[in-house]
Amino acid sequence: MAVLLLAEINDGELAMDATAKAVTAATALGDVTVLAIGATCASAAAEAATIAGVAKVLCAEDAIYGKRLAEPAADLIVSLASDYEHITAPATTDAKNIMPRVAALLDTMIISEATAVIDGNTFERPIYAGNAIQTV
Repeated sequence: MAVLLLAEINDGELAMDATAKAVTAATALGDVTVLAIGATCASAAAEAATIAGVAKVLCAEDAIYGKRLAEPAADLIVSLASDYEHITAPATTDAKNIMPRVAALLDTMIISEATAVIDGNTFERPIYAGNAIQTV
């Protein structure tokens, strides 16, 4: 299965920690393609390619993505979605803004804050302020 992962980029720089952790989790789902979006993202894309488990890196560089607005980013992700079984992102503020829009445009469910991947259709996530773990 193919997985598209939205890289976390701040001011043209890759947030390596958040992105690398998300890649590690996503490798349980299949081959990971990292999508770097920004006004300038070439250096972030090159850095993302060094993360263990990354099969491919896509770079969408345009002024429209410079402010990291959810609408153009979600439209781009949806245009790529047909090639991927899962679309993931780190649990960051940008991703929490973009991914619900992606899910709505694709008319699919979103699973946020997953802490474990059981298989391609089963995940664990904390509920009740982290006092219990829910399997979805």
